[in-house]
Amino acid sequence: MDFCQASKVRRRAPKKPFSSCMNSPATMAWLCGKRVVTIRVGKPFLFGILNVTPDSFSDGGQFFKKSDAVRQGIALLESADGLDVGGESTRPGAEEISAKEERARVIPVLKELRKERPEAFLSVDTYKAEVAKAAAEEAGVEVINDVGGGRWDPRMWETVRMTGAGYICMHAGGRPKDMQKDPKYSEVVREVAAFFEERIAGLAAAGLAAEKVVLDVGIGFGKTAEHNRALLEADWSGVGRPLMWGLSRKAFLGVTKVERKLKDREEALDWWHRELLGRGVPMVWRVHDPVRAREGAGLC
Repeated sequence: MDFCQASKVRRRAPKKPFSSCMNSPATMAWLCGKRVVTIRVGKPFLFGILNVTPDSFSDGGQFFKKSDAVRQGIALLESADGLDVGGESTRPGAEEISAKEERARVIPVLKELRKERPEAFLSVDTYKAEVAKAAAEEAGVEVINDVGGGRWDPRMWETVRMTGAGYICMHAGGRPKDMQKDPKYSEVVREVAAFFEERIAGLAAAGLAAEKVVLDVGIGFGKTAEHNRALLEADWSGVGRPLMWGLSRKAFLGVTKVERKLKDREEALDWWHRELLGRGVPMVWRVHDPVRAREGAGLC
């Protein structure tokens, strides 16, 4: 079975985790600082991934030097809508680093990228309020991508409010160091949906409008391959905000019967991206190779 044939395989109807029967609108506005990003059904907003780390699971060490990171960031911005820059690996088993060390890794890179590409749409991938604040104030990042979803640093939401940045709120089933040690859920889709509802209410109470928020189910963050698949197969049209999907190069790709008939993780990623496009929900995709993502999903 080739990629085109696999793309046509019929799947069961997605499971709907929300009581509302409301479907997502065709477009949603995402308020990010002084910018308003319009996210459309069928046309995902693509973030290129730039890891300024020695130990990230896919490209750790490749862009650890500032000059290499800036060069890669500029290259990604040629084909991506935005760039998500992180300085701490959150791969399974990763050790935490201090805010001081994380700042030393990402802030010089972000500042140089802003200098070289003043118009660039930049995001900082951090769960630390101190790093987020520095990225916003010193490099003018438009988005704070928080894998902790506001739970790992109680100052984060106030930092988001004060900076005016857009916010990505992710669900993680534990901290990176031990999140993949036998993760368990009674019903993963409903538990993640409940997390989103609780977070949106908390963000509103903290003075952050829903229009500033994108939600991320956290594929691979404290989930088994079966959990990931259940989340991917669910119907999220009632969530009310765009969803970010970070599937790129993750280990669960290739485990299903259909995926095993494909050549590699990249083809499995293409297949899932095509599946997601048919859900009718505005989306953000976080990818290592934006050109491949567009082509593989049939967006070019």
